[in-house]
This record gives sequence, structure tokens and C-alpha cells, in this order.
Amino acid sequence: MRAQVKRTRWGGIADGAMAGGYFRVERRDGVWWLIDPDGGRFLSKGVNTVKFDQDETKGTKRVPYAEACRRKYGSEAKWRKAAAARLVGWGFNTLGSWSDVEVAAVGVPLAVTPNVDLAMSFAWERQQPFPDVFDPAFETYISRRAQELCAPHRGEKHILAWFIDNELRWGADWRGTVDLYDLFRDMPPDSFGHRAAKHAVRERFIADVADRYFALTTAAIRKADPNHLVAGCRFALVPSASIIEAAGRHADIVSFNCYELDASAAIATYAHARKPCLIGEFSFRAADSGLPNTNGAGPKVETQRERADCFRRYVTAAFNAPTIVGCHWFEHADQPAEGRFDGENSNFGTVTIGDDVYDDLTRAMTAVNADAETTHAAAGAMS
Repeated sequence: MRAQVKRTRWGGIADGAMAGGYFRVERRDGVWWLIDPDGGRFLSKGVNTVKFDQDETKGTKRVPYAEACRRKYGSEAKWRKAAAARLVGWGFNTLGSWSDVEVAAVGVPLAVTPNVDLAMSFAWERQQPFPDVFDPAFETYISRRAQELCAPHRGEKHILAWFIDNELRWGADWRGTVDLYDLFRDMPPDSFGHRAAKHAVRERFIADVADRYFALTTAAIRKADPNHLVAGCRFALVPSASIIEAAGRHADIVSFNCYELDASAAIATYAHARKPCLIGEFSFRAADSGLPNTNGAGPKVETQRERADCFRRYVTAAFNAPTIVGCHWFEHADQPAEGRFDGENSNFGTVTIGDDVYDDLTRAMTAVNADAETTHAAAGAMS
């Protein structure tokens, strides 16, 4: 029979650490930890997109998950209570990106990790493939956005960290084959980024872009909110070493998404940042869900039992690494069979689009989450 572990109200291990008011990071015996506001040793066990109105069906305003939940619960408020209770029951303690933060406050408190799209929103407005960090307007823009989005929440204890952005195009990926240097060279000739790249050396230029990006964005967030951690930019694919090094110099936590069967290779590479790391997205899809699974990232397996086994192996291996302080599953509910806004139509959920629980998966989640801190504490002896 597993001995009862004394935990703080946040779910951290209560072992006498000094409370600090806000989440912070700390290294003990070679192992990185988050420390929760009450002083507990904390690993961020999260789920992304915990929201009532998840995923409009592509080309429509219909939200099938919300329709099902309104029939089942009668109101969004009742759904929040049920969703929060389930997550806590499965051993989760964090709402990942794109979640309804009100879910965090309806029962046992949950940490939240908002994504502010600080730099990418600058690029979206200007139709840039990567934000032109050399444009004088960039610093003004991100400072204003950080003040708008972060400053009003600087006193809120449930904010674990701010994600700067999500899956910027740091190099060749599914969006194209060119690297960061060529993205800037291909900007309009009169742009600041093009002029900066025109006579630069490729590798030195990439390092300069990364350092400028992380220096400016972290400074903007910390000026607006000096109390909370900055959790990096959720790298999509492993970038060049100079980019990882820049993230490590400036961010409190280096975040990355990893849709592989095993994240160990990525974890080892990001360890060169010499900072704690957090996996912002990972997932597995099963054919027996009845969903097409033709559009969406990550491995596909045949059954829900295999899916649960994949979760167990992935997260156990991740928390066996001394650098990993969090793993966030993508995502709370399945996507519409017809596809969401970008066509994704996959079995990523902890629940179906009708809000029925995937029992095999959530049993595995409950067991792995319960043992996570013990697994992680042992990482020091293995490193």
C-alpha cells in the first residue's frame, strides 16, 4: 500500500521548503523542481485546452463539445466544476495552454500557464513568417502587449509561468524548408530584418536573432510582471544549438513540444540550455476511437490500451530526466471528426467529444501522476 504523501494545496510535496508567494524554480541534488507558492516541490502535470467551447467544426460556428456538455451539465459553470474535479482526480495540477482559467478556481486550486503570443502576434499583423525582431516597432509592440496581458495578473498566485509564444518557425519544419537566416533574407528589401541579414554570416545571424528575441520578450514580460516565471516559447522542433543557448540565457524555463514516442533525445539536447525544461505538448492517438486521425501530430496506435501504455512510458521517461519540471498533455477533449479550424481531426482527448472519459488512458494518467515526484527525485542518482 502506497504511503500517503503530505501535499500542499497546489499538489506539491510539502517537505519544509520556504513559501515564496509565487511559483519559482530550484535545483536540489542535481534535479530541477518547481516550488509552489506554499513551498511544495512541484512538477507541472497539465492538460491543454481545458475549455467548454473547444474546437469549432471547420467552416462553421458549431462547437460539438460545447453542445454535448450543455446537454450533459446544463451550464458552463457546472461543466467547470466537473472538469476540474476530474483533472484533480487524475492527478493533474495544471491547466495547460489555451485553457479556461476559471476552471482553476472552482475547487482544489490548479496552476495556469497562459500563452501570450507576444512576438508571433506582431508577425501575424504584418504577415511575417517570423517576427522581425530588428524592427524598432517590435520592442514597443511587445512591451505594450505584455502590459496589457501580464501586468493585470502580477499578483495572482495560481499563475505558474507565462509562455511567450507557441511553435514559432525557428527553422525548417512542416511549414517550409528554409532556415531562419533565409526567412529574414526573404523579407521585403526595405524591412529591418532583411537589411540585418543581407550582409550577415548565417550562423552568427541566427544566434543574434535568437538572443534578441529572448532578451526583448523576457524583459517585456518581467517589466510587466516581475512575480511570475517566463517559460520560453514552446519550440516545435529541436532548433540549432545557438537558439537553445539563447533560450537558456534569458528564460526561467525552456519549453518545447515533442510528439515522439519517446522524448529522451529531445530532452538530452535541450539540457544544454542549463535550465529546467517543460514539455508543452505531447499526445498519442488510437484507431479504435472512430476518429479519422488523418490530420494532427504524433504517433498513432491501434487501441486505447496501447495509447495508455504510450503515456505511461513517455511521462515516466521524461520525469526520469533531472531537467524536466513539467509535462502537458494535448489535449482535454477529442477534435471534431469533420476537423477543427485547421482540419485536425484526431483522438487527442482525455474525453470524447461527447465528454465520455477514456478509462484506460485516465487510469494510466492517475497512476503515473501519483508517482511522478518519486520518479523525478530518483533522477539525481541516475544523472
